[in-house]
Amino acid sequence: MGLGAAPAFAADGAPTELTTAGQACATASPGPYLNPSRLNGAGAVVLGGTYDTAVWGADPTADFQVWDTAHPDQPQDWSDRAGASDGNVLVQLEDPARQLDGVTYAWKVRVADAAGASPWSDTCYYTVDRSGGPAPAVSSEDYPSGDNPSGEIGAAGSFTFTPATDDAVSYQYSFWDGVDSGSSTGEQTVPASSLGSPATISWKPRTSGFTSLTVYAIDRAGNYSEQQYYTFTVRETRPSVFSAAYQNYEGYVDLNYNVGVPGQFDFSSTVADTSSFAWHIDQDGPSGTADADADGKASVMIAPAKAGHQTLYVRAITRDGAQHPEQAYQFYVDNGPRVTGDVDHGVIIGSSLHFHLAPRTSNVTSYLYANVAGDSSESAKTTIPAGADGTADLTWTADNANEHTIGIRVQARSADGTLSEARWLSMSVWGAAPTLTRTGGDVAGTTATIKARTDMANPTEYEAVLNNDATTTKQVVPAAADGTATFQFPVTKAQYTWVTVIARNAAGVHTDEGSTSWSVTNGPVITSTDFPTRGSGHIAPGTFTLKSQQTGATKFVYSIDGTDLSNVEVPVGSDGTATVAWTPTTSGYFNLHATSRTADGVRSSETYYSFYIEADPVTVTSVSPGTVETDGVRTLTITGSGFNTGNYVYVYTSDGGYASGTITGVSADRLTLTVTVDLTGAATGPASVGVQPDGYNPAVRLDNAFTIVAQPALTVVTKPAITGRAAVGSRLRASTGTWTPKGATFTYQWAADGTPISEATGATYRVQAADLGKKLSVSVTATKSGYTAATAESTATATVAKGPAPVATALPKITGKARVGETVQATTGTWNPAADSYRYEWRANGKLLSTTSASLHLTTAMAGQKITVTVVAVKLGYADGRATSAPVTIHQ
Repeated sequence: MGLGAAPAFAADGAPTELTTAGQACATASPGPYLNPSRLNGAGAVVLGGTYDTAVWGADPTADFQVWDTAHPDQPQDWSDRAGASDGNVLVQLEDPARQLDGVTYAWKVRVADAAGASPWSDTCYYTVDRSGGPAPAVSSEDYPSGDNPSGEIGAAGSFTFTPATDDAVSYQYSFWDGVDSGSSTGEQTVPASSLGSPATISWKPRTSGFTSLTVYAIDRAGNYSEQQYYTFTVRETRPSVFSAAYQNYEGYVDLNYNVGVPGQFDFSSTVADTSSFAWHIDQDGPSGTADADADGKASVMIAPAKAGHQTLYVRAITRDGAQHPEQAYQFYVDNGPRVTGDVDHGVIIGSSLHFHLAPRTSNVTSYLYANVAGDSSESAKTTIPAGADGTADLTWTADNANEHTIGIRVQARSADGTLSEARWLSMSVWGAAPTLTRTGGDVAGTTATIKARTDMANPTEYEAVLNNDATTTKQVVPAAADGTATFQFPVTKAQYTWVTVIARNAAGVHTDEGSTSWSVTNGPVITSTDFPTRGSGHIAPGTFTLKSQQTGATKFVYSIDGTDLSNVEVPVGSDGTATVAWTPTTSGYFNLHATSRTADGVRSSETYYSFYIEADPVTVTSVSPGTVETDGVRTLTITGSGFNTGNYVYVYTSDGGYASGTITGVSADRLTLTVTVDLTGAATGPASVGVQPDGYNPAVRLDNAFTIVAQPALTVVTKPAITGRAAVGSRLRASTGTWTPKGATFTYQWAADGTPISEATGATYRVQAADLGKKLSVSVTATKSGYTAATAESTATATVAKGPAPVATALPKITGKARVGETVQATTGTWNPAADSYRYEWRANGKLLSTTSASLHLTTAMAGQKITVTVVAVKLGYADGRATSAPVTIHQ
């Protein structure tokens, strides 16, 4: 805002339309209660308002003050997160450490630019509330907590929720009674009668037994209290119902009972003084009453009027006429046909099952059956006519069209078209995939013989395919007298190979596919008596024999993992073999892999030969040097016997610690071993050495093998010093100081007010704008081989001052027509150092104008006056630079 814009400082120039977390400003304490974590994804209270863009332009700043009402003299600084743009001011209070639970805060805001600030806005209030507090209490006279049953199904009861705090506004609750999965009633909300008051609800149980009620109190900030878990037991007043004749499971029904056949149903009351029972089947079936005996029981003969699943409802009636809730007893009436024969059998494909079907309904003229597959799909129904006595015989043959059948559903059909209930006949079809045995064919150029046998009855032929290539390899062979077939396949390539076989019978039904697979190789055969695949070799010279299986092979190429033998070539001898000599240098597991090659470079498949080299026993007699300094990587020479590069070396220090060594060499006679070990931080005093032959056998230890002594430390004689002026833009230089002994190397770390400055690690440092008002220091760390590093810190500089103001190397100019009604522009000029931003001061005949932009509209009042523009160069951390243009006269 320019100095001439006086309205901005008027009493009504403050930001307005203030909001706290989207709510209108509350001008009195405590304001709204807010939980920041429930407001938005940032978990922050957002403060906002509006300002007049006509007064403040496009780029002012927002200055928010937020304070604890108990400490109004300690406002919080949120300037780094506040902003003003397009007429709106905004800040997001994201730091929980400055938005404490239970504290009431006040806030106000103003807008400002380089020239001034508006008045403060009204003060708004809010209170942070992050906790819902303890769980509410639950009570009910109708359904008290505990195991003692009360009430009954459908009898409404009252439940009262009493808060543990005084700020509850509502309650969320849900009942679980096992009627549905999860929370049977779902979550429901009831308001408190007033702030902090109880609430009462009414609920009717839907089943008896254990029931739970979960309740939360919700406060003014929307916080949920801890959970209250209230349990109670609803009294069972429904009678128990049972019938051995009619049960609810289709799989095991008593076929002596059917539609119209009476069966006994037993009722037993759960309430005292029961006089009778009222019953009915579904809504349109038989119904009636039965007197209860002295024990509250009754037995009733009921003849179901229809087939299928149905429900018997029974309620107890006491002598006072009270009717209690109904018990629902589901049962199944089966009028499906009686089936005998191969019931619940498995069948081999190509074979048959035989069933005899007898009616259990009247006037049966036919039967219908359908195949059911494992995916529950059902085939079209097939009809079988019934004989004069209503019976029929069903022969079911397993073939390739129905081989996935897991059962058959059979129904009887009466003359009027009525279908009975379905009889389920479970079964399984065995695909009888041939079992295959193979001999030969392991090496390219040989023949594999495959013998096939199936469990399918009376196979007539077998079909075999090599490597899924039916076009060129398919063979069809008649079955032998014993039901088997034999195939022969020449194998010409070294590759993964497989054969698939099916069998067929005279009806063309085929079995599932049987298969066998194996790897065909033409790689060398590897043998060795010195390094066997079973047992152990030793660290001593030995040989391997390679034998070619590749036609025309002229050489072998082999490698041994973990050694310097890689892609070694040896010629194939006249007998097709070669002998390879090798002497292990270490113990452990190894792999020899070899191929053969023809003269024109054709490569065989690769053969892997795994073996183990056992470590020799180890002895340790001495270690040198006898004295070793700590804090560095040191070299030790160990003498003894049986050493190899696969050994493991450990150094045990006097404080019980240990360090692993790295083997750097073993002498040819294996009597000397050289190792490096990092003793940084190792305790001083006598140290022991252990050498482990391999990863399995225990280490051989030599106690007090050598002594670890402290490494001397570097000492500062004269501490480092800083030269140069402590001002933004200046370059400071650090000396190393002087140290004893001489010859150290140095590293640097600059700090501002004691805090290290990132990447400021050189001997010189250019003072940054961020250092303004702080004191700078430098730490110098000296290092020298054989000595412990040390660090010394310089004396801090004076407080860093602003840098010198930018200087105009070319003055600003006024451009454009200097004539009334026209607009002229100001150039910035050029500056050293370059400025971050600029301000403009226009003057007419020396009098400051209100315009602060880079352009000026020339009015009639300016005619004949001389105008100038002063450009203020602003750079962070530096004093402001000023330069004024040459005057320009305004013409009419």
